[in-house]
Amino acid sequence: MTDDAERTANLRPDDRSGQSGAAAPPSEAQTDPAFDDAAAAGATLDPRSDPHVYGGVRARTERTIGRDLLAAGALAVVLTALGLPFAMLWQVVTPRVEFVVLQGGWASIEPYPEAYVQADLVFAGIGLALGIVAAAVAWATLRERRGPLLLLGLVIGSVACQVVAWKIGAHEWDRFWEAVQRAPAGSHVWRPPSVLFVHLDPAAAWAALKVGDVTTALDSLRLGALAVMALAATFTYTVCAGWSRRPSLRTDAPE
Repeated sequence: MTDDAERTANLRPDDRSGQSGAAAPPSEAQTDPAFDDAAAAGATLDPRSDPHVYGGVRARTERTIGRDLLAAGALAVVLTALGLPFAMLWQVVTPRVEFVVLQGGWASIEPYPEAYVQADLVFAGIGLALGIVAAAVAWATLRERRGPLLLLGLVIGSVACQVVAWKIGAHEWDRFWEAVQRAPAGSHVWRPPSVLFVHLDPAAAWAALKVGDVTTALDSLRLGALAVMALAATFTYTVCAGWSRRPSLRTDAPE
């Protein structure tokens, strides 16, 4: 082997590129402006923190009150819309009380029907299960929006969901009594379920507050079973937050 061949074989790849006059193409990290800033600061780049690298940690989105409020509002709207299937399920699974129409009135077939109380219990049970599921789904899917504002949207949406279901039940109740009044004597009718232990009248509560009557205002806002879903959702969400290892509750935040 000649002397020129030995010197060529011992050259490093970058030396050979310099010898041939063609510069080696820069790597992607070297062309990234973030690489230049980190290199100027003397920092060491971690490939896992680069969102351009496959398998790297996803870049953290900016957290603002507006985005949190938007997420909380969307959650409240979705939960409110669930009031319709909530009411349909409640109407289907709750036992109904059988009535017989009499001349000038009506009477129940059973002397002390249990379905009067079962309607409230089934309504509260469905709300309890739905509140737990809603809180768990909100915690798992809205990871970047976790916090008190999302919890507020969860509470408002849960109460609105049960209010919608309650209103639909009240509408069915009114239709039932109208049908009873038109039915001939001897007809058998079945009373739909209704929530009995609720007194919700925001207009009366506001009128009482304007004159300083707080007791009457609170009496007009007795939610009863309408608060079960919100309580279940709050408890479940708080438990999930208590087990979180991150103070901000976000999964992309450092522990």
